[in-house]
Formats: sequence, C-alpha cells, structure tokens
Amino acid sequence: MSLSFPDHPAALSSTPTDLSVLLRPAPPGAPTDVVRLRSANGFLLWADLPPVLVLGSSGGAGTTTTALGVATAASYNYREHSPIVVDATATGGDLARRGCDAIDPAGTVQSWLNMSHRGLASAVLDSCGENTSSVGILPRGPEALPRRESYASVHRSLCDAGCLPVYDGGSPVTNRMVAPLLADSRIALVITLSARSDAVNRLRPALIWLDDNYSEYHLAEAVIVVTRQNPSDGPGYAKHIRTYLGKFVRAVTEIPYDAHLATGGAMSWSKLAPPTRTAYRQIVNLLR
Repeated sequence: MSLSFPDHPAALSSTPTDLSVLLRPAPPGAPTDVVRLRSANGFLLWADLPPVLVLGSSGGAGTTTTALGVATAASYNYREHSPIVVDATATGGDLARRGCDAIDPAGTVQSWLNMSHRGLASAVLDSCGENTSSVGILPRGPEALPRRESYASVHRSLCDAGCLPVYDGGSPVTNRMVAPLLADSRIALVITLSARSDAVNRLRPALIWLDDNYSEYHLAEAVIVVTRQNPSDGPGYAKHIRTYLGKFVRAVTEIPYDAHLATGGAMSWSKLAPPTRTAYRQIVNLLR
C-alpha cells in the first residue's frame, strides 16, 4: 500500500493525505488515569512522567538538545526519580560535549555496564557527567556494548537505580540499538525533525517504517518536535506537519530558534531564551 505525503510547505496541496489508512488514532477508551500537578511557576507537569526515547527522522534533527531540554525541564519539578540523559546512538554521539557544562563524565555506558553494582544509584552517578541543572549525562563510546548487553538491560538497570532515563537515540529511527526501547510501550517516543523541506519529506519513510514494525498505536502516542535551527525558520513547517499528522500522533510541537543552541557548544539551561525553556516544558506536558 502506498502512502502519499505532501512535499514541503512550498508545495502544500489541498488534497488530504491518506495517512489515515496506516496511522489511525488510538481507540476510544485508552487509559487516561494520569494525574497532573500544577507547579509554583504555573506550568503543568505530568506526575508520572515516563522514560523517554528521542529519535530523529534524519540527521541534524536536534535529538541531543531535545533530550537534554526535556530532562532538564523535568528535573525542576519531578522529584520521584533523577533524570539521566543516556546516549543510545549507534556509535556514540556528542551528548557529553553538548550536555556537560558542569562536570565531565567519568565513564560511558559500556564502562558502567561492566560495574559489578551498576543497579545502584551511586554507580550510575559515578559514571555520569552533569550539567548546571544537576541532570546526569551518560555518554557511550564507539565500541559495542559488552557481551549479551543491550539497551533493554541498560534500561532495566537504570530503573533499578531509581533513574528517569531520557535516551538520545539520534538518527535514523531504524537504529537497531534502540529496538528494545521502541518495543517497550512504557517508554514515551519523541520524534524530532529540523525545519527544513528535505527533513519534512524524509519524515514519511521514517513513520512508515515505525508503523510497519511497531504498529499504528505506537505512533499514536508519539510527540513530533520540529526544531527551528535558523533565524529565518518560521512556523510553516510545524503547521504543515500538524495539518497532516495532528490526528494520528499525540501532538506536534516545535522548539524556536535559539542563539545559544546555534553556537553548537555546551547547552546551559540558564542561557536559553525564555520561549525555548517554555517549549521544552511543553514537551514534558505532552508526554503521557
């Protein structure tokens, strides 16, 4: 079955897409027993924020900064578990460089997995770096995970240690390393794409692959995040995605252009523009 998806907004057609054939919304009566709390600063946050997997539909989609922003936004009002941003890319990304603006990491996912008591909070913290908001950063090296280990065992041990994992899965969505995380319906899914015409066009095959391998109902819980990475990027891309996918995913939102993020250096929450911090808090609100 072919899936038609309009090209970038410049070629936006008034003809409805047939995404409804493959991406139907979750059936009525889905569990909604989520308690919401109002914090002192007026933002609503989920009381049972789940672990999060952030994936990019293409390269340069802002997965790392989105994972860092979500974890940091959650850390200010979420006290039950400690947010930890974990590198789940295929060969190791730039999570430590972008995330550790306070303390450099002492280990990696691989070295932590080799620790005899890795399920203890102290073992996780000993391996992590840290940002100025006290969010842990756990990078990974380019080598393979230790024998018989996978991100299923990574996730299990982090949860045993009382952490709230936020995984930076990078791109593409077909990264086999994150397959155990995608298969776990308890882990919330965030899909990022940059505000570029080619990125919008590459979203279609990414969603088709996810639908083929993890079902339409998995996508119905996903949050799509459009990242504006240039000052000239406008709201048209997010509006385009929302028009054609808004009924088939949990939500479509965006991160505004931010001069601090554009420098490519370490991301500091205090240096982000207020609209950017609000946008990351909004993603937290949208997650189940």
